[in-house]
Amino acid sequence: MTIMNKYIKPFFVLLISGLVLFSSCTDGFLETNTNVETTKDVEPERFLYNVQVSTKSSSWEWYYDYYAAQMRWMQYGVRIIGNTRTTYTIFNSNIGEQRYRLCWLNTGSYARHLEYYVNKNMPDKAAQYSNVIEAARVTLIYQGIITSDFHGSLAYTEGWGFRSGSNIEEPKFETQKELYDIWDAELKAAIAKFKSNKDQISFANYDLAFRGDVSKWIKTANALRLRIANRLMKRDLAKAKAIATEVLASPDAELPTSYTDSFVFWLEMKYSDNGDYQAVEDLIRASNGMMNYLNKYNDPRRRMFFRINNLTPEYVAEYNAENPNNKIPAELIGQRWLGGTANYDLVTTSDYEKIKFDRKTLDPSNRAINMQAVNRPQTRLFSGSYDGGNGGTWFPNITQADFSFMAAEFVLEGVASSKTAEQWYTAGVEGSLRLWNYAGNYCEIHDYKAMTDDEISTFMNQPDIKWNPAKGKEQIYVQTYIEDFKNSNEGWALWKRTGYPSTSSSILALEECTVDNVKQTPPRRYRFAIPLEGTPNYANQKEKLETMMADPDFGDPASEFGRIWWNKK
Repeated sequence: MTIMNKYIKPFFVLLISGLVLFSSCTDGFLETNTNVETTKDVEPERFLYNVQVSTKSSSWEWYYDYYAAQMRWMQYGVRIIGNTRTTYTIFNSNIGEQRYRLCWLNTGSYARHLEYYVNKNMPDKAAQYSNVIEAARVTLIYQGIITSDFHGSLAYTEGWGFRSGSNIEEPKFETQKELYDIWDAELKAAIAKFKSNKDQISFANYDLAFRGDVSKWIKTANALRLRIANRLMKRDLAKAKAIATEVLASPDAELPTSYTDSFVFWLEMKYSDNGDYQAVEDLIRASNGMMNYLNKYNDPRRRMFFRINNLTPEYVAEYNAENPNNKIPAELIGQRWLGGTANYDLVTTSDYEKIKFDRKTLDPSNRAINMQAVNRPQTRLFSGSYDGGNGGTWFPNITQADFSFMAAEFVLEGVASSKTAEQWYTAGVEGSLRLWNYAGNYCEIHDYKAMTDDEISTFMNQPDIKWNPAKGKEQIYVQTYIEDFKNSNEGWALWKRTGYPSTSSSILALEECTVDNVKQTPPRRYRFAIPLEGTPNYANQKEKLETMMADPDFGDPASEFGRIWWNKK
């Protein structure tokens, strides 16, 4: 567990300085992208830290991509304020754009410059920085996969020209097919280097994920190879299975087998930049679909995801005495875990409004009581210092549970493995529970209560949770969806690939959503605009879009309901 211990004080100081650096990441981007002298005389390891922070550097990305879009599209939460009629559209041009502009470009800028900087300024020590360079590359590939889910083709090989020492000002774009080939090859090469490198510079104090533990980076590179294979399942199953076969043939020491192997960024205290006011508190509440599942199976992750409400008999009696014209209905008394509807045509303002009352009898020192029935999220999962907290903040990227569920699905597809699909699935469920239990404690969520071994065992041995070959894939998909509560991009990718979470699942059924009685479906990608002649990199931008449009599933460029390459019908 030492890799997950809260970081030492000097590292925390480094973290704070880094957040200041990223507080206005768009203002100086052109300068840092074209003028390599702006980063002269810094420790190369510092670039790895910047790479990792860049992947999650924007509160605006979280506001638009996660809270307002993907978490609602996938019914991880239901809407409270703003944009209610347009939940199932890309209602704002910042959705997807912030990830590309503020995260992808900055992550690549630092990752590419790291290698160039080392080779230029300290060629005699370049070999000693190989592990640092490869950890940055692996992180950039992770960011590329999720950015491409929105944007399709990306400028990768020729991207960040000046920052990588070339003079390429107008980079070409690679298709998703090309990107997956490049990334898979680079991940294989990174694994080989991690395994063979000797006499390496330590980067323990600059690594938010593993404190410089290279064995964990090998596991992460293999996990990302399996994620690429997972993305390819709809487009090229044979190739996906070939990659999965290679990955699952690796020894256990090179694969994520414990929740402590999860690729997660662990940050001290508050993660914030540029006015992040914890919009998750304002934008989502528990959904009916999620809460019905959590209640039905008494899933211990329920209290890690959401805060119990205050509808106790005592509080309700006191509230109703003070509000005789707006009483809480008797049937809600004692109902401590409740979801809200995701269907616009059914929702009313009172479902989600912040109902409070002033306590006048029981405890005068704590008068404000939230009496909203629908459960609020555990906001400290998103910022450990929220509501006066002192906990850390975490960002799950690809967890041991994610890997295990993907492995289980590939075994069902006939890929050879030393473990059965049941063994992979069971390891994934337990790993998810233990990681969320750890994260709840790390973030010091409200009313944290540790999961016990008995509680975990009881949950895992229930029907629909314990492996059932007749429901194997559905169980894998449901548990993948639950695991990715704070990584909704993967829940979204799961739905695009499999149709799960679905409205017809026997284990976890989401609501069918309508607006004015018209059925709504979530978007599948970014909206694209035809480039105007004379704009920067016009020829390559035009070629990129024309190539994507050649796919019959791509549809109208301006429609978010078309499909990127891997998401074929």
